[in-house]
Amino acid sequence: MPEQTTPRRAFFSTPYGSFVAAVLLMVASAVVALAASIVLAKADFASPTAELSVKYLMYSFSIVLGMASVYALIAGAVRFGVYGSGSTGAATPGREEDNVLLTQLHVISDRMLLSDTAKRIAYRQEDLNALREAIREDMRKNDFDAALVLVQEMSQTFGYREEAEEFRDQIMTARSTETEAKITTLLGRLDTLMGQHHDYDQAMADAMKIMRLYPESPRVAKLDEHVLKSKEAYKHQVERDFLAAAQKDDVDGAIALLAELDRYLTEREAEPFREVARGVIGKKRDNLGVQFKMAVHDKEWLKAIRVGEQIIRDFPNTRMAEEVRERIDLLRERAAGQQAAQQAR
Repeated sequence: MPEQTTPRRAFFSTPYGSFVAAVLLMVASAVVALAASIVLAKADFASPTAELSVKYLMYSFSIVLGMASVYALIAGAVRFGVYGSGSTGAATPGREEDNVLLTQLHVISDRMLLSDTAKRIAYRQEDLNALREAIREDMRKNDFDAALVLVQEMSQTFGYREEAEEFRDQIMTARSTETEAKITTLLGRLDTLMGQHHDYDQAMADAMKIMRLYPESPRVAKLDEHVLKSKEAYKHQVERDFLAAAQKDDVDGAIALLAELDRYLTEREAEPFREVARGVIGKKRDNLGVQFKMAVHDKEWLKAIRVGEQIIRDFPNTRMAEEVRERIDLLRERAAGQQAAQQAR
């Protein structure tokens, strides 16, 4: 029985034929584009719209040829990869050859997967060591969340659950230590804010922030109540000091404490101290009036000006302040003359 021959492929259906076709199509595209450019350079158009339409039409042939060239180049590359360099003129594969080719592709895929698995096995120890170092580095940087993610990777991917739990314990301990240090620092600042500056509004804002940042810490539980108690204790202490200063006729001290009380007392809370405050303020006003008159009598003009300016500032609506305003300019002239005379000596 004569051997049955299989039909041969046409040249342009082979990889080399596809490459040749790609080159020919590319040359044809360039020639068409050049011809279009020459024709368009010599043509006159009735309007810009007509010119645009003609250009689009003439260059479209060149674009189509260029796209065909790219397609032929890609087809040749694919055929070359599938059939190899010796496929020129080879028989067109039938259904059986297609199955063989598909089988070969599966074999190649399996080998690639096996290669990845082999790599993982070969470098497993190196990857594990790198993971350990990465966890320690995150712990050194206090990036505890990132370290916990890597610990999860060690447990699930590598199966080192016991070692992962040891790392987890270390991370939680380090995180707890850092958290406690931060809380200690913040509480110290809060105590300073209340004890030295007595700024209880800012202290309350800071306390609420600390409670939001560390809600699980028992050290910050009811921190807002602590600020309120501290504020009340300080307010009562200022009240006692004010009454004691007023009773001892320490007018300046009582005035200073009265100004401090004004920051904390409501209208209802201030009512019991109103009469005492009036008395202290009256004594302060009278003392300033006496100091002003004595300074004027002794011709201590600079002192008289200083006391007079304090009267105007602290008691602007009083008769005494009006009298000082009437005399303040004259006092300044006399003070300037007194200084000039002293410098001339």
